[in-house]
Amino acid sequence: MNLEEAIQWVDSTLESKTGKKLTFPEKGILKAAWENETYNAVADSLYISVGHIKDLASLLWKRLSDLMGEKVTKSNFRHLLLQRNAASTQSYINIVEKETYQTEDPKGNILIVDDIIENLYFLSDILTKQGYKVRSVTNGNMALRTVRNNPPDVILLDIIMPDIDGYQVCSILKSEEETSDIPIIFLSALNEVFDKVKAFQVGGVDYITKPFQTEEIIVRIQTHLTLQQQKRQLRQEIEKHQQTAEILYQSRALLASLLNSSRDGIAAMQAVRDMVNGEIKDFRYLLVNPVYAKILGKKREELTNNFMQKQFLNQLIPRFFEQLVQVVETGERLEQDFFLETNMQKKCYNLIAMKLGDGFSMSVREVKD
Repeated sequence: MNLEEAIQWVDSTLESKTGKKLTFPEKGILKAAWENETYNAVADSLYISVGHIKDLASLLWKRLSDLMGEKVTKSNFRHLLLQRNAASTQSYINIVEKETYQTEDPKGNILIVDDIIENLYFLSDILTKQGYKVRSVTNGNMALRTVRNNPPDVILLDIIMPDIDGYQVCSILKSEEETSDIPIIFLSALNEVFDKVKAFQVGGVDYITKPFQTEEIIVRIQTHLTLQQQKRQLRQEIEKHQQTAEILYQSRALLASLLNSSRDGIAAMQAVRDMVNGEIKDFRYLLVNPVYAKILGKKREELTNNFMQKQFLNQLIPRFFEQLVQVVETGERLEQDFFLETNMQKKCYNLIAMKLGDGFSMSVREVKD
């Protein structure tokens, strides 16, 4: 197995299990792990901060750990894939196809914790018939081990148990980062206000009183599964927004560096159109670099803050405004030489204007000859 095959395997497996493919930065992270490179190289190639790459990597290794059923890190990623590839590829494909054909994706993964076997049978039967994947344990210590090894989507937790009670189990799970977000619904025959308040104080999200009502159990579980899904979607949107904001910041910094170091005068202008007939009645500056402002003998703020440029453009070059309107309307490139007299010195400049959106970009260079 080579790097390309490894990334293709991860990409297709993730898509089949989660419905999501690898992003471009995630492929860069896998490449760095496979070739034993640093995250700095990934960050430099994508113009993204190293901190952001590390955050993306942390989420990626968590997804792969869940997918492969064992802890995956940057240091062991290549070894684990090569080890898995040593097994029969055809056998693996047959197993996956068989599982996909025979089983349907469950609505959610539910863990039931109750020391009364009858309750476990009753709840398991109800939820299994509703399409949930159900696991059950009979005491708090078993619950803690099960949750840590394979976190469920929702936990139904009895309060009164022989070794450690439900309050203690909930407190422990809420204190650990990897399990703190799992919704815990308490199950109890206790119906006192004090018991309910304590359940919420230790981190429970809901409380169901025995004897159980089938409809109530299903509705409460579905409600909290929906809330968890919405939280995950919100986190993903936030991550996308942060990534977009970081890329935008890096792009702006790069653009500013290029503009400020350029020896040519560079500017971009946006068309100002009539609200009634849509015709261009003026232009306004969107961007001006220091060299351009210096050529015109003005400050950048004077140009960008002034929304009326038609008169000034025609003073610079006769009928210049009309020529620029043609650039925007037709898309044809404009190249022209013009003279400027500053400090009793007359200089010749070459100007090139090209359509850019509903406006144009312009570069100005002094002609020495």
